[in-house]
Amino acid sequence: MSKTSSIIIGTSGHIDHGKTALIKALNGVDGDRMESEKERGITIDLSFSNLKKGDQNIAFIDVPGHENLVKTMISGAYAFDACLLVVASDDSLMPQTKEHIEILSLLNVKSIILCITKCDLTTKDRQDAVEAEVNDEISKYKNLSILETFRVSIKDELSINELRNYLFTITPKPRDISPLTRYYIDRVFSVKGAGTVVTGSLIEGVIRKNEKLHLLDVDKQTTVKSIEVHDDQREFVESPNRVALNLSNLSVNSIKKGFILSKKGFFRGFKEADCLFHGEISHKEEIVFCVGSKQSAAKALILSSKDNSSFITFKFNETMFLKFNEPFVVLSNSRVIGGGRILNPVLEPLKKNNKTKLLLALMNENFKDAFEILTASHKHGFGLISSFQRFNLSHEDALNIAEKINGVFVDKKGLCIYQNEAINDLKDIVKFIISKNPLAIFSANSISLRVNWASEDFSQFVLDELYNKGVVDKNGSLFVKKGVSFDEIERSLNSKILDILSNAGLTPDAPYNIYDSLDIDRQSGDNAFKALTNSKKIVRLAHNLFVTTENLNLAMRKIREIIKKDGFANVKNVKDELNFSRKFAIAYLEYLDKFDDIAKNGDNRVFA
Repeated sequence: MSKTSSIIIGTSGHIDHGKTALIKALNGVDGDRMESEKERGITIDLSFSNLKKGDQNIAFIDVPGHENLVKTMISGAYAFDACLLVVASDDSLMPQTKEHIEILSLLNVKSIILCITKCDLTTKDRQDAVEAEVNDEISKYKNLSILETFRVSIKDELSINELRNYLFTITPKPRDISPLTRYYIDRVFSVKGAGTVVTGSLIEGVIRKNEKLHLLDVDKQTTVKSIEVHDDQREFVESPNRVALNLSNLSVNSIKKGFILSKKGFFRGFKEADCLFHGEISHKEEIVFCVGSKQSAAKALILSSKDNSSFITFKFNETMFLKFNEPFVVLSNSRVIGGGRILNPVLEPLKKNNKTKLLLALMNENFKDAFEILTASHKHGFGLISSFQRFNLSHEDALNIAEKINGVFVDKKGLCIYQNEAINDLKDIVKFIISKNPLAIFSANSISLRVNWASEDFSQFVLDELYNKGVVDKNGSLFVKKGVSFDEIERSLNSKILDILSNAGLTPDAPYNIYDSLDIDRQSGDNAFKALTNSKKIVRLAHNLFVTTENLNLAMRKIREIIKKDGFANVKNVKDELNFSRKFAIAYLEYLDKFDDIAKNGDNRVFA
């Protein structure tokens, strides 16, 4: 293990089978810290401790075994690299042990270390029988395997040492290096002198001191003031790790167990998700959906079902921030009835048949087919900006897959796939523009500003295709109708803009509004305004405020008349007398200041 890495090992099993006592024997930490836990003698909430050896660190999560606390068990188990499954040799396999094994399978915690405890109280034959019974139960789950079996007693130091030494040989389960920080909160409290502190499992990415993170569930930004990993202060921490964070700008009351910290812009929240589910469930059944340390009431809508597996849309009572392939567990009446993994974590309004095809492709991680289905359903472009959340793919990997699809345009910069229908629709829009205004002049930039679903690169692609087919001509980045002279357009454009400004009087529109009305590109419009300004036909009063020289002179005469009448001119009386907005009143008064016979007296202009 690297100095910055850790492994997370959980303990699970039936109440009173010795989980907490085993952890205390391994590292000297008593997990039953809460008064109610000590009084009742059970682990009610998740208990955290660690074991260190040089640079190696093992983070323990001791989860409750009581039958009424299965939700808490789930909220700890999702983060396990491996699990110490504790079974007392004097009690054998119990209902909660079986349920914990099922949860481990559903959450894909593949590696199990079987610990048969209280061996000082039983014979070897009894221990053999318990081991065989547990092996038989675990063999029912294809994704679970027992790494090693230990027979221990907290009174036998040799057996504890043997287990402890073995734990340091465990390596973290494979995790891709991800830029996507994901941290599920499982505890929140206030520390005097520090403020709000949360604990949880960092399951993806890196968190750095002084970094800004986003609390997704309440859409609030926070700064990480300090990081602590099992009493060690850190400048940064990598996944997987148990981490305590001191957060700024957040009160204890604003945070709940199950909230997620991430970086802004990576996750969107929705009130439904499409999932692969294993287990028995009824259509429209009300259930509790458990993911990470979060639980939400939900309704199950079955899309299709075969054998013991189903494609299900879960509709939640609250907004959920889920990710592709994330495991979950479903409870009904506080009992586990199944679970599975997230396939489509975003709201996707597809017809049932197409949605089933999409989920089948996602289940098999056939992303090319999934992209084709989604591109076909998004008439004007399917965006890849959410690839991390939707497919657990980097933008680069998503683009590589997109480029294998035939008959589409892939905008690498805009991270979007456009199908043929979108290409044809944009061609029709351009053809309509030049049919309505044969002297229209436009560019990829002006088209993308006009058509909100068309990116600039996509617009350039479509304009180039129209040029190659003889529909438009081009000069650099500018396009016009085929056969129209750019010189003719320039002369016409200057004349039209001058006419518009003249007719507008003293309060003309901003240039960009004029560009829109004339169907012209901003560059062409800016060039026309520059030429008219250089020829002294118009004057620039302020940013985006141009007026003809004739109308400017008229405005100056009118303001001088106000000074003659009132003895002064200021923003208020100019606005009132000439029906100007504040913007125009200020601009004309500031231009008036250029004349030698005008003096400024506070906010008033008077004759010098």
